Amino acid sequence: MKILLAAPKICPPWTEGRKRFVRDLASGFSRHHDVHVVTTAEPGEQPSFATDATCVPASGGFSHLSGFHRALGRCLRTWQPTWVCHLSIGSFHGHYRYGNLASLWLADRQCRIRGLACLTVMYAIAHESSAVELARHVRHLLANDDTAGPRRIRFGMLLGDSDRPAPAKGRDGKALLFMAGMSEATPERLEHVLSVRGLRELLRAGHWLAPAGYRLTLAIPLLESPLLRRCLLEHPDNAWPMPALDFRGIAAVPAIFSGYDFFVFPYGREETAFVPTSVIEAMNAGIACVLPQRHFLSGLHNAGRTALSYSPGDGESLARCLLAAAGRDGLIDSLRLEAWNMVQMRYSIEGTCADLLEYYEQIGAVAGCSH
Repeated sequence: MKILLAAPKICPPWTEGRKRFVRDLASGFSRHHDVHVVTTAEPGEQPSFATDATCVPASGGFSHLSGFHRALGRCLRTWQPTWVCHLSIGSFHGHYRYGNLASLWLADRQCRIRGLACLTVMYAIAHESSAVELARHVRHLLANDDTAGPRRIRFGMLLGDSDRPAPAKGRDGKALLFMAGMSEATPERLEHVLSVRGLRELLRAGHWLAPAGYRLTLAIPLLESPLLRRCLLEHPDNAWPMPALDFRGIAAVPAIFSGYDFFVFPYGREETAFVPTSVIEAMNAGIACVLPQRHFLSGLHNAGRTALSYSPGDGESLARCLLAAAGRDGLIDSLRLEAWNMVQMRYSIEGTCADLLEYYEQIGAVAGCSH
């Protein structure tokens, strides 16, 4: 079977979950099928995949989308896949909305006129849209989302070899890690990390955590900028003293998780559908996670069975959650083990490949013509 993975802007840095998802999906499918990737990249960037790839240089949003669709058309004509998996960008706010909606429709149309099935896979759907709305623009929308409309599939990753978590011994349970892969050193991106990624409430939680001896590492590439680092340290919401903070650049996974007791993911808003790769990676590495009680994260914290959870947007609630777990080694060991078991069962890339293949088989080889 010849499977074409079509996704714009899959290039370094590999800190965005959608990029890693496409790369892992190419590896997963290539074990048993002929796979080709068509994408775009910034000039000078040449992404590497486990399969052959067509990569078109592009710069700027319009250039990426127009270059992507021209390359997709060429691959459909010359490579002649059995079916296509389109992994679209999931942002639909402001001026991104109409361009990304048009891209959804155009990729599906290019496949439809050639009699090919196009499975539109949404790694994430931001809060300003919904799976039901997006399904109106394509024939086969698939998402990790339990709303009515699209077919739900498992979203996984290449887990690699990871050992069953052993009981933690000799640790004080107070080493915290926060990660955000943003590398563009601008005030706007820092504000995105503070608000959307939720760092603001973790900074506020330092009012209660720092006096109790907690330490926080921020693995955020954009904070390698001295100006932005100073802005964060002097931010009115920052209650962490300088000695309690540590800064890292681009995080190497899974090595980054070594030596930490908790991975804190204080996401700042509700999303329609989103499986945060960093949380899956942390759980697979055997580190306990702390998550807000948001609907799109409910399958990851499972009401406190696989992660600590707290009231979203509340720095004090986040602090109380961690302080209440202090010294309860049995609880933390149970969280780590339950989370690790869950990831092995539900979040492997093999599961994603199996779900996509099953869906394609259900709609039939002539789906491009009849659906």
